[in-house]
Amino acid sequence: MTRTYRNGSALGVVLGALALATPAVAAPVGTQVGETILNEVTVNYNVGAVAQDPIDAQDEVAVDRKVNLTVVRTDNTGTSVNPGEEDAAVTYVITNESNDTLDFALDADNIANGTASELDGAETDSFDVGGGFTYYLDDPNAGTVGVFDASDTIITHIDALASGDSAIIHVVADIQTGLSTDDRAAILLTATARENDGATTLGAQFTPAATNSANPLTVDTVFADTADNGQTANDGAAFDTDDYIVLAAGITAAKSSSVAVGAFAGDNTGTYLPGATIEYCILVANSAGSATATDVTIEDALPAEVTFVAGFGVQVGGADCDTPGTGSGTESGGTITATIGSLVPEEQQSVIFRALIQ
Repeated sequence: MTRTYRNGSALGVVLGALALATPAVAAPVGTQVGETILNEVTVNYNVGAVAQDPIDAQDEVAVDRKVNLTVVRTDNTGTSVNPGEEDAAVTYVITNESNDTLDFALDADNIANGTASELDGAETDSFDVGGGFTYYLDDPNAGTVGVFDASDTIITHIDALASGDSAIIHVVADIQTGLSTDDRAAILLTATARENDGATTLGAQFTPAATNSANPLTVDTVFADTADNGQTANDGAAFDTDDYIVLAAGITAAKSSSVAVGAFAGDNTGTYLPGATIEYCILVANSAGSATATDVTIEDALPAEVTFVAGFGVQVGGADCDTPGTGSGTESGGTITATIGSLVPEEQQSVIFRALIQ
C-alpha cells in the first residue's frame, strides 16, 4: 500500500507534514471524476386559469478527469555529500492536484553540466552522478519524516495516490570518488500522471481529450498542469531540481628533512654525509572549509641509501616538525607506516622519524 502525506498542497507538506509524525487529512481536489451532476427543471403553467400538469426536464453529465500535479524539492538547501558516499538522497514532495486517484511514473536525470543551479544561481552544475538512481517512498510512521532512512520503502513508481494527497520521494544515488569541495550535481525529478490500474503496477498513459465527448456521461481526461518554473503546460507532468554539493577533505602532505646528528664527532655542518642521521618530518594538513578526514594512513618506503633508526621510533601527532607527537607508528622492511585518527579542517599533524645515511 502506498503511504502518503495528506495535506492540501506541496507547501503544506513541506511546512507541516515534515514536522509531524502523523499526517493530517486533506480533502480531495474538487468534485471527483465520474460523479454525475443531475440538474432538473420543472415548468408549471395554466390554461384558462386552470393549473396543468407540470413539465419536467433534466440534464445529467459525468465529471471529467482533471489531471494536475506538482513536484517540489523539500527545501532550498543542497544535499552535502562526500566523494565515494553511497546512498545519498535528494528529496521531493509530489502532490496529486487531480480529481482522481492516480499512479505517477518517476524519472530522475542529471542536469547538463554548466547549467546554473536553481538553489544558487552563482553556482553551476559540474558533474554527473553515475550508476543510476533509486526511488524510495518516505515512511511517515517510522524513522524521521522527510529524511531518508532505513524505514523508507524502495519503489519504482508512486501507486494509487489519492486526490489531494502528497508523497515524499527520496531519489538516491552513489557519489563517485575523485570529486572536490563545492562540485555540484543538479538532479531533475519528473513525475508523470498515469492511470490507476487498481494493481501495484504502473498504470497506462493517458490520452487527453481534444474536445468534450458527444455523450455527456463519457469521462474525458484533460491535462491542467501549468507552465510554472519553465515547465511545459498541459502535458500531465511536473518536475523540480535539487543539488548534491560535494564536501571533500582537502588533504595535503609536505615532507622535509634535516641532519639531526653529524656524520662524525664534532660535525656541525648539517651536511648529508655518510654516517649522518637524517630527521624526516611529514606534515599532513586538511584545508579550511573541507570535510573531516579520518583514518589517514601514511606510508613511506625508505630508499636503500638510508637505514631506519629504531631507537628514535616513529612519532605521530605533533602540531609541527618541531613538536613530536605522542602517537607511535611502525617500521617493517624499510617502510614507515603511521595513522592519524582524524584531521578536522585547518588542522595539521606531523610524522617524525630518523634514518642513518649509509
